[in-house]
Amino acid sequence: MKKLILIFLLIAIAGALTGLFLANDGDLENILPGGLQPGEDAQQSHTSGSELEQPPEDAFAIRGIVEGFYGTPWTFAQRKDMLSFMEANHFNTYVYAPKDDPYQRTNWWELYPTAEFAELRELVANSKDKNINFVYSLSPGIPQPLSGQKLTQNTIDNSLTFTSEADFAKLLAKIRQVSSAGVNTFMLSFDDVERFLKNEDKAVYGDNYPKAHIDLANKLLREGRKDNPDFQLWFAPTAYYGLKDNAYWQELRANLHPEIKVIWTGSWVLAKEITTEEVKQVETLLGRRPLIWDNYPVNDYTYAVDQKPRLLLGPVEHRSPDLSKHTEGIIANPMIQPEASKIPLATIGEYLWHPLAYSPEEAWLKAVQTAAQAPQGEYQALWKFCTYSAASILTDNWSKSGFSSLAESFWLEYNPERTSNSEEKLKEELRLLAQLPLQIEQTVPNKALVQEINPWLEKLALAGETGLKALEYLKLPRTDPAKAMMRGQLEQKLAALKANPIYIGAEIILFIETCSQIQI
Repeated sequence: MKKLILIFLLIAIAGALTGLFLANDGDLENILPGGLQPGEDAQQSHTSGSELEQPPEDAFAIRGIVEGFYGTPWTFAQRKDMLSFMEANHFNTYVYAPKDDPYQRTNWWELYPTAEFAELRELVANSKDKNINFVYSLSPGIPQPLSGQKLTQNTIDNSLTFTSEADFAKLLAKIRQVSSAGVNTFMLSFDDVERFLKNEDKAVYGDNYPKAHIDLANKLLREGRKDNPDFQLWFAPTAYYGLKDNAYWQELRANLHPEIKVIWTGSWVLAKEITTEEVKQVETLLGRRPLIWDNYPVNDYTYAVDQKPRLLLGPVEHRSPDLSKHTEGIIANPMIQPEASKIPLATIGEYLWHPLAYSPEEAWLKAVQTAAQAPQGEYQALWKFCTYSAASILTDNWSKSGFSSLAESFWLEYNPERTSNSEEKLKEELRLLAQLPLQIEQTVPNKALVQEINPWLEKLALAGETGLKALEYLKLPRTDPAKAMMRGQLEQKLAALKANPIYIGAEIILFIETCSQIQI
């Protein structure tokens, strides 16, 4: 028996080593970071950028949000609300680039009907009132199909033919319509498009699709400025990440107009870190300072690729504090959920405003307080949920919850014949999680946020309930007739947790699984 327990101890400790060890006794009143006490406002210990008359010297010139995810685009009302959030959190640029909006991608040439155009005009006017630059993206290339989709001939036919004057006229007509709403800055986007040309274009370019892209960008800048002297163009290349030179970047740095800003996402699509050394390297490769498209906290890939939808509610981390000196700026790609996105986006706003003074933990707590819209001191339940929803490409651990540390202590002291102090702490944490939906309902007035997080909240609560059942199971003697029945119940609940594709509480599920395999 001791050998068996030792095996599971090693499993638990291995899992714990991947967790972030936060001191945590399961009490909502003792889960705050950075030495802050319950009820203390994080803003008291962190100077808000809005209190400064001018941006700090280290502030990024472009501090943006790019609605650039796959999935259902935000609504008009959600965008207006996001603009208000941006104004309050130091952002100065909004990029309209939802992948599933046909007007900017698959049907790029179509002009907006009257009602939709009126909404666009109002959004642009609202942006100007808030000193936010509204950037409109057009993506006329051949879209790459997502996992499970197929590229159709109709999709190819609908894409822009680079050598067609008629297609260029359609592109200009679309830009002129959007310009009439008050937009001066456009982004020509060739990210996530096919790397081949139509037969008509091959007659001129052969297989050199980078040259076709860059020729179009240069021509668009020339023609755009004939209509509007304030016309600005950004460019999202097909090769938008990495640190190694390639044929696309060689064509770009040799021939793309120097005033066109170029998008780069980092060393990979999802960049765990972005360093000054990397940015200096890519500046040479692009022939200009990059405009960083930061794919945090975007979560569309957890739906389409991983098929395990998750929320990424932790703070932005691992971005060098002096990046503003070497970049044009940063635009952050949010999650599909606009309200939940505000938590990590608020930390990004703090970083972009004053990166040299940025504290991830303090910015995170402040963001949670603000998102909850709760009276002072009543945001701890939401904070607890966020610690279980912080796992991302930025972290090496499952979450910032501290559960793995609690589980490790439990296994180190485990004795089925008595209740240890570590077991009491673990029980308290699991009870708290089981009650979390009710706690959040009672303490978080932001009902739009509660609705967005509810699927993850419900699964986390079920994990808490099942964890308590697992502790009961461990207490029963092997000879107790109820043990076999309880094990069956435990395995049934565990199967339900695993069958739910929502991703949260992986560390709790591992603990439950370990418990279910112990027979004492």
